[in-house]
Amino acid sequence: MKIDAQSPKAFRDGAPPVTPESKRAGSVTSSTGGAPNPGHLYCSDMMKTMNEFREANILCDVTMCVGGKTFSAHRTVLAAASPYFKALFASTLTNSSDSDCKPVVLTDIDSDCMGNLLNYIYTGDIELTQENIKDVISAANYMLITSLKERCTKFLRKILTPKNCLCIENTASQYNCDLLKSTATNFIRENFTTIAETNEFLEMDVERLSDLVSSDDTKIDREEQIYEAIMRWVKREPDSRREHFKELVSYVRFPLISPYYLMDHVEQDEIVRSTPECIALLLEAKNYHMLPDRRWQLKSTRTTPRTSMGIVNGIIAVGGIQGPCSSVVASTSCYLLCRNQWFVLSKMQTPRCRHGLAVTGEFVYAAGGQYREGAAQSSLANVERYDPKTNTWSSVSQMLTRRSLLNLAALEGFLYAVGGCDENNMRLSSVERYNPTTDSWKFIPNMSTSRSSPSVATDKYIYVIGGVSYVGMSLNCAERYDPRFNTWQRIASMNCCRASACCAVVNGKIYVIGGWDGTTHLNSGECYDPELDKWSFISPALSARWDAGVAVDSEKLYLVGGCDRNAVCTLETECYNTENDTWCKVASLPVATHGLKCCTIQLPSKFV
Repeated sequence: MKIDAQSPKAFRDGAPPVTPESKRAGSVTSSTGGAPNPGHLYCSDMMKTMNEFREANILCDVTMCVGGKTFSAHRTVLAAASPYFKALFASTLTNSSDSDCKPVVLTDIDSDCMGNLLNYIYTGDIELTQENIKDVISAANYMLITSLKERCTKFLRKILTPKNCLCIENTASQYNCDLLKSTATNFIRENFTTIAETNEFLEMDVERLSDLVSSDDTKIDREEQIYEAIMRWVKREPDSRREHFKELVSYVRFPLISPYYLMDHVEQDEIVRSTPECIALLLEAKNYHMLPDRRWQLKSTRTTPRTSMGIVNGIIAVGGIQGPCSSVVASTSCYLLCRNQWFVLSKMQTPRCRHGLAVTGEFVYAAGGQYREGAAQSSLANVERYDPKTNTWSSVSQMLTRRSLLNLAALEGFLYAVGGCDENNMRLSSVERYNPTTDSWKFIPNMSTSRSSPSVATDKYIYVIGGVSYVGMSLNCAERYDPRFNTWQRIASMNCCRASACCAVVNGKIYVIGGWDGTTHLNSGECYDPELDKWSFISPALSARWDAGVAVDSEKLYLVGGCDRNAVCTLETECYNTENDTWCKVASLPVATHGLKCCTIQLPSKFV
């Protein structure tokens, strides 16, 4: 069997051509690179003589018949080189008195390969080519000659190309060459898009194709390339392969494909249109593109970029107050969940603390806040937008009102700036809405209560919880805004008053943790069930904190920085698992920070 390769036709042992002079010198040089080892020289000369005996049929005691051709050899030499021959000769000596006279018939090897094999056993030298490599590795595996098998795998690793890698991977599996298989598999994943254009790819079995297109490690530039490879494979033999399409297409991450490509190519394909399973997959993709602020509800394997695309999930911490001088900063840090480590990203254009932060579409928005800690006159109206694809901040239209101690929420493609304090330190009941499409703000009806430092969450509604009242008292009351009717409605109050608490939504339930109740900084937390309109306590955090950042990833909440029970700024980060109601510490912030805001994003790994 021939394995094609874009490499030299043949070479010996992966090294330059062997001459009679270099063979002897090379075989006896010591491992330290010094003078020839006398013991090695003696063994080399002796085996050279034994091979001359074999070729001249001197003192040979076994004859082998292979493919109509006979070979003479010495039993002891064969047995020393191969456990297969050792067992064979031991068996024949035990079971037959005249076994010495009978030739050994070998049927699983051809005569040319046997000649090469004997030459290797006697001299340690063999010529490996693309034409004979499959036969040689098969014989080495059958006769249990480990050193020869290793040389074969080394040769195959050197000639790996997109055109032969699938064949080499199959060979490695067939002969249990684990290192070669691992090398070939990694090569296939790294070069998937090139391999998908080869004829060898079209002959791949469905199980191997499923492994590749479902793997997080298959390297692609665009998810469209996975879809295109599947379609090319299916359309090679549509009658027999169509039955596998519904399984294969389930591995395509359609939400990560351009909506234009979905409409112009995917939806127009006859195989897709006639496969009922595709309807739900395409609907999921459309919802993902149409409702960017609800993408957390659609989180699945299909909405997660493959590792090879260089996109990572991270929690960014933006702005805040740092250091003994309470400096307001413009810094942006990113906590990588996969590495449990913090990294630095591009700074905002304006330092700010106690601002609002939210994600809608592919951008992060930072609104309002203060540029000097505790100074109402420094309240901001400006808004910045962060683009994770370019790691840059840019300005958008400013709010209609200066606001600090506010919160920002995303719902149905709009942003809502809720409450806070203005430049006169007046607590606000007003709320304004930002339309990213028109880059404009407008007021919506006021809340029933003026609030600064409120907790804000969204699902179908905007929930505004707790905060500080007009007269400076911590609140436990809550209300929600219904965008369909443009109205506010009271909901159940929390068990505790809380301002500057951490608030987030996980699986449709609202969690509010920590904060200040007017006299004490809290580590307790509560969970609100909108269906029951009821609050219940959760396990307390490991430490009290307020003025901290919070972000969500899957079923976990991350509390970042803030101030502790003694109003001391902290750099600690805690993680709350909503599934088992437990807390743990993760990597700390690079610098102790409070008055910051956090959110979860996807960004290119090159920036961290």
